[in-house]
Amino acid sequence: MIFKTIAAAAITVACLSGASAQEIGGRYQVQGQNANGSTYQGVAEISGTAGGNCAIRWSITNTPPTQGFCMRQGNVFSAAYRMGNAIGLVVYRLADGGALEGTWSIAGQEGVGKERLVPAR
Repeated sequence: MIFKTIAAAAITVACLSGASAQEIGGRYQVQGQNANGSTYQGVAEISGTAGGNCAIRWSITNTPPTQGFCMRQGNVFSAAYRMGNAIGLVVYRLADGGALEGTWSIAGQEGVGKERLVPAR
């Protein structure tokens, strides 16, 4: 029993350190779903990831470009952004293959959206 617990802990640490070792800077394909169920797509660019702080810029089809301030801690990546007069927050988790899986919300609005960033190759 102790051996199984130690082995499981070692696998968990190896997985987390692999995810946290991934470089997240670069260009991504965006696949998203709004709180009302409608979908959207576009591209995102993450830059300046040294030291954990960064910038992110989304270019979503039929929407003005949006910029945000972001940071990373381990396998969690978050960004605050402004869309017009509204302020939003998105929290992603690093997934296998370098994708970022996230949920987002906008201050003062009901519901949350989902977003997946897939590295552009």
